[in-house]
Amino acid sequence: MTRSAQISLRFMAAVLLPSFHYACAASIALGQATTAGVTATITPDANETGNLNLYIGAVYKGQLFLRNGSNDNFLPLGAGALPLAGTIAAKGAQPISVGVTKADVSSLIGLDLYVAYGAGEADISRAGHLVKLYTVMATTTGTDTGKNSIAAAPFSSVLQTSYNPSTITAATSLVTRGRYLIADAATVSSASNYLSIGSNYNATTGYTVESATIASPSTYDTYLSKLVQLVADASDPACYRINSHLHPNDAIDADATDGNKLKFRNNFGKAAVAYGYVCFSYDSSSRLLQAKKRYNYSTTTYSHTADSSFSAANFYVKFQNGGYSLVSSQSDATPLTFYNSPLDFSVPNDFNPARTAYVSNAAAAFKTKDTTVDVSRASASYRAQLAATGSNAATKTAADAMLATIKNSLAAGESLRYDTSVYSAFRDGLLASTLKSDAIADGTPGQNLVPYVFFTNEKDASGSYHPYMVIVSYGNPGSPHGLLDVPRPPGDGLGTGGYPTQSVTRYANLDRYLIGIPMKNYGQVSSVTDNASVLPKTLWDDVPGTTAAKDTYSYASTADNGILISGAVMFPVFNNVLVPSQGAGELTASGCHVGQGGGGPHCHADGYASGNILGTYNDNDYSGKTHPPLIGFGYDGIALFGRYRDSNDSALQGFAEPLDAWGGHSHGDLGYHYHANNKVTWALNGSSNFTIRSLIVGAYKGRLTSAPYFVGVQVRNSPYLGGL
Repeated sequence: MTRSAQISLRFMAAVLLPSFHYACAASIALGQATTAGVTATITPDANETGNLNLYIGAVYKGQLFLRNGSNDNFLPLGAGALPLAGTIAAKGAQPISVGVTKADVSSLIGLDLYVAYGAGEADISRAGHLVKLYTVMATTTGTDTGKNSIAAAPFSSVLQTSYNPSTITAATSLVTRGRYLIADAATVSSASNYLSIGSNYNATTGYTVESATIASPSTYDTYLSKLVQLVADASDPACYRINSHLHPNDAIDADATDGNKLKFRNNFGKAAVAYGYVCFSYDSSSRLLQAKKRYNYSTTTYSHTADSSFSAANFYVKFQNGGYSLVSSQSDATPLTFYNSPLDFSVPNDFNPARTAYVSNAAAAFKTKDTTVDVSRASASYRAQLAATGSNAATKTAADAMLATIKNSLAAGESLRYDTSVYSAFRDGLLASTLKSDAIADGTPGQNLVPYVFFTNEKDASGSYHPYMVIVSYGNPGSPHGLLDVPRPPGDGLGTGGYPTQSVTRYANLDRYLIGIPMKNYGQVSSVTDNASVLPKTLWDDVPGTTAAKDTYSYASTADNGILISGAVMFPVFNNVLVPSQGAGELTASGCHVGQGGGGPHCHADGYASGNILGTYNDNDYSGKTHPPLIGFGYDGIALFGRYRDSNDSALQGFAEPLDAWGGHSHGDLGYHYHANNKVTWALNGSSNFTIRSLIVGAYKGRLTSAPYFVGVQVRNSPYLGGL
């Protein structure tokens, strides 16, 4: 065999001997691979000092090229001494960063880059002195990745989606918590003037009450901005507070300093100025809306008291010049008609199968949590991914580069659980989540709800890499939460009289979650107890003396077990008495509620509804897809996709593959993944069956025993979380 052939074989065989397998020897690792080039980090042996030769090779289409000099001058391997790419100054086991290429090599699909060093050519045969550093991979074209990795759209995109209801009907009566459109015409017309909340938020003055027609083409925002929710007064069921549906913290008030002009003002959060709301009655014969009384709002106690000085009691609503105001004369009032909401936001029967009555308990005060995130603590390797909050071109470039680094740093026989495009799509979807609804007590409309998502790639003590997707979330979706509609929300746990004397959770506040999702494929378990050594406590453990089986429902986390693409977290199907939370009448139409600890609504059930926009995803997210949309990730590293919508999705990939007890399956080259599911029924206390609408059922299918970090066991300053 010629010398050239021997050298070529030695370089091409380097993939079989990756340097990081040798914990006590020299090593060569990928630094970064970006459009600006590729770098490597060389860590010599402890006894290596002085100037050493640097060799950089590239194999492309079966031919070996070696870099000659410091520039990107690669020459075919020839006779004679190997060309040098340069030298390095070794100082024992101190890492040295070297440039491999200065050019973007991403278009050279299949290119393999190699790095070697030593005092002479003979040294490249030593352990850790020659490594296949990086392979340029093609963009994903597999049968089950590609479009599958496209995630459900954020609520901001949903608002701009085309929507044209088939019919709108006039309301024959008004009911508390019902949602309505209010127009100045007795018959439905797109040209009518509909009472609407303004689009511009002001922390001091709130939103305007203005009129708008039904534009063509119309969107969901066209209708949601015009929907109001009526809430009957506790002492007078014919008197209603008028809340905005889109911005439920805001109710209609009259501004006595501005000619009794009507305005939407914050009544359920940290308002900058204390205002209040007006309670209205409606005469269906005259079609007049009349102010009956007013309540003041306290920004210290977050409660309401009657306004004894309200001077516009019994005034009527008048529409004029695009706005609304209160006038004393009935003859000056404007007849208004209430129309039923074309969208159904009621809690479905599956989320209240026992038909639990609506409780009258007072609402618990919202909590305030520390939501600060100090990204300056992050390791220098990851700060480029944290340079800005939310969607940002520069941080995306840095994240994509890190994904490429991660993929190329895995040892032989190791792999990521999914293609990098899946992680990239989930990252982008999370970062696009912004607060488009004034529904969080201490939130600010327009703010980002998931400020940071970044990828880490740390080694364990043996030198093996363990990549993680790290997520910082405020734990809230960007849409209206619907907490006011829950029949029997969780109590605050205070007092001695049990639930009847407790306040209940009807408000949301910002929370803070720091979540690390393992990206490496550690395999799947075959029994729910296979992860027992990792789980600190399960729902099964939480019920002393239980005779229930340890199954995928009961052997689940007592807290959150995953995160949705909206930024809200998921909980298991079961609650802490080992029955589905759906059966307690404690969930919103989106399948969520706020627990005793406050924070944002966490979700026990799938809120998908055909033809509606209640949940994390909707029918529009299936358009043009070959697989249901990506909607979440379990803390075990397994992705969650939307449900198969019965026969509607028979052509989608994986439709014919049954789901296992964990709610997941494998098909094509996507790998094992979860699906939201509505194929399991449950009987509540002998009553008729209801459908369990699961997100992640409960127990983890992903094997966690080999992962060095798990969310359920909190470790401060874990390197796998990038130092945060």
